[in-house]
Amino acid sequence: MSRQKKEWHPNFIKYMNFIANHPNYKGLPITRKKDGSLSWIATAKSQIGQARIVWCENKARELGIPIEPGIYANVMREIHPTKMKVCQTCGQEMSIYYYYPSSTTLKAIKKEFGYDFTETDHISDIWDFLLENNIPESKIISFFMKKGNLSLNISEKNKKNIISELEYICRTKGKKILSPGAMSNFPDRFDGFHTYNRCCRSLQDKGRSKENLKSYTKDRRAYEYWSDGNIHAANNFMGSNFFNQTTADHIGPISLGFIHDPRYLQPMDGSDNSSKRDRLQLVDIEKIIYVESRTGIYPISWYSKHIWEHIKSNYIKNQHLIETTYRDTLKQNMSNFMYILWVILHKCNELGIKALEEIYLKPKYEYFAYSYKFNELGEIISTSPRHFTERNLNEAKRYKRIAIQSVYDYNNKDNRNIKSNLDYYDIAFLNSICNDIIAKKPYENIKLSIESLMKQIQLKLIEKIK
Repeated sequence: MSRQKKEWHPNFIKYMNFIANHPNYKGLPITRKKDGSLSWIATAKSQIGQARIVWCENKARELGIPIEPGIYANVMREIHPTKMKVCQTCGQEMSIYYYYPSSTTLKAIKKEFGYDFTETDHISDIWDFLLENNIPESKIISFFMKKGNLSLNISEKNKKNIISELEYICRTKGKKILSPGAMSNFPDRFDGFHTYNRCCRSLQDKGRSKENLKSYTKDRRAYEYWSDGNIHAANNFMGSNFFNQTTADHIGPISLGFIHDPRYLQPMDGSDNSSKRDRLQLVDIEKIIYVESRTGIYPISWYSKHIWEHIKSNYIKNQHLIETTYRDTLKQNMSNFMYILWVILHKCNELGIKALEEIYLKPKYEYFAYSYKFNELGEIISTSPRHFTERNLNEAKRYKRIAIQSVYDYNNKDNRNIKSNLDYYDIAFLNSICNDIIAKKPYENIKLSIESLMKQIQLKLIEKIK
């Protein structure tokens, strides 16, 4: 089956029409199919492909770009009106420039700073995240200067210049520090770039086993951004001196619906943490119950509450179910919740993004207004208003963007062991919620409907335990 027969995201279809009608591409050959859609793809040996090559070389002469290897990528990058390309699979935007970390860079960042990032995180966002979590900027500057073997004057050693230099040497000198959000592919694609972006490359190219292995980091991003708890305080605590020579472990695995909050973090040896992942054990349940009694902080996110209450009431007499049935039930519920978020985004597009932001993301923005100090138990012993700069004023936008992208990343994984299992009635309820979002019903009503749907799903899962 040809790639063009795949279902393309509505955002990508809008992007195609925008690009095809933009004056920067005037004269670049493209045809329409019988149904009126654009014939975006043309092989290099086809008549259309050859005509595109001629057009691009003429455009290069017009722009003063040398006719040499890399000409097509240079021309198509230069004329691109937004420098951001929409992914045909998930509909999200990524830069066509080299702003995304390679696997070796991700490993180096993890080793140096102790934080995990993904290949879809913009290097600027990584820089800001490290600063927000109390990493000295001098240390960040030193790391990237050394990584790129850069030679900059003292006055030039700042975020903007360093990222610009890194991008340039990766794009023009073949350095493997950063990669583009979309790879060059002219004349096969009208805009000169692969239809799928870096975010969905592992889904489209089954041979990229290394990228498939990174999926746990992407999954964790989804769990963190959509769980309850103080995400900013949790991230601050994870990067604090309390976890020197060790790693931060969630007492209740966030992959099972437990919250991302400093009160529910504990130090653990790195190898033990890796082996634990989303396992649930008797000792974990007892610790969770103890922390809740000590702090008054509810341990699990709203969408898993009913299952947790059932477990609390029954685990003592059913300890044999903890590591299997209870764990699998929570995991199934998480998969169902992530699928519901994806359906809302997929069916409702911008209205879906707005609804999810208003209902679930905006209430968390206030966490970023403060700096926190902790004791060894993760309890917040003091808070102080943060001094906001131009950099951290964009935190809310970045938080929203990453949260939305994490939903697509989670649902793009096609080899997931536990997939959503909504039944006919759940799907019908979800469709009615989407219709309400499209009809712009009040957000409070939509929130109550989603809560009712998740309660309905949880109660059915609980019935299967009995």
